Amino acid sequence: MRRGLGRWARRIGLTLLVLVVLLFAASGAYLGWDRLRPVRLDVAAPGFDVDAAGVRTHVEHWPAAQPSGRPPLVLVHGFAESTYVWSRVAPLLAADRDVYAYDVRGFGFTDRVPPYDLAADTDQLGGVLAALHLERPVVVGHSSGVAIALSWALRAPASISGVIAANGDGTPYFGADRTSAGGGARWVLVDPIAPAAVTAVVRHRAPIRSIVAAQCGPGCPTDDAAIDRWRAPFLLPGGVDAMVTVLRSPLIGLTDAQESTVAVPTAIVYSSEDGSFGRPEATAMAARLRTDLVTELPGARHLALLGDPERFAAALRPGLDAFGGR
Repeated sequence: MRRGLGRWARRIGLTLLVLVVLLFAASGAYLGWDRLRPVRLDVAAPGFDVDAAGVRTHVEHWPAAQPSGRPPLVLVHGFAESTYVWSRVAPLLAADRDVYAYDVRGFGFTDRVPPYDLAADTDQLGGVLAALHLERPVVVGHSSGVAIALSWALRAPASISGVIAANGDGTPYFGADRTSAGGGARWVLVDPIAPAAVTAVVRHRAPIRSIVAAQCGPGCPTDDAAIDRWRAPFLLPGGVDAMVTVLRSPLIGLTDAQESTVAVPTAIVYSSEDGSFGRPEATAMAARLRTDLVTELPGARHLALLGDPERFAAALRPGLDAFGGR
């Protein structure tokens, strides 16, 4: 009996070893094929570039339709996003003030310059503000972009008028330990499997369409042109490698204690159907930031800024009015 079990264990072990070897070989072959036949999308990147703390950074600008003297807005996107996520809501926000959005290092049409950590991302935001010569703007962060916005608020509170946290609380999303900056889940993804998996996702529209639809809801554009706008930056040379490096890095974020020391005015916007940041997280964050400017978007999801831009813009209004009204 024991001898038979030993034989089966050896067979299972050998089978698993063969499968692992085949997976590595298939991943390497797929990457080789991708290098021979890369996908490149002819997608225009509206906007311009600035040097932000040594990083060539892509910026988009929506001039105020009716200038009012209100502070400008600087929009900071989240993980695996780009300025595209603001493309539907930014024109609405620009009704009475200048609006700027930029691609965080490693994403969009900005250079891929490591390290991909909160300190470097904060440096970049400060570089954007300096390059654009913006006077005390309001910074709106989405998802993990909230961490960057609040990190700058801690570093240079006098340089901004306020921070609006949308669909994110500025702390790592995963893991029980909220006492260590940059903690949370850390994915160890080996070569060549990780690059092959990311390449397989971004080469094809279907996976991206599925992810966007799930996070955005029925109001989100999911036609081929919209999905290609998502995919194009990742298909640029170095795009996949940067994404894999970001995935292997600790999630950016402040600790609860750090958030509690933020002194600039803040406001919070959350979506009721957002699985990563809902009412409990928004309530706890409001207590840490000592703010009562909390707005819910009923029925909306994580990418409400793209799927429901009119309501998202309206949800930002209490904070915008409080941080430099007429």
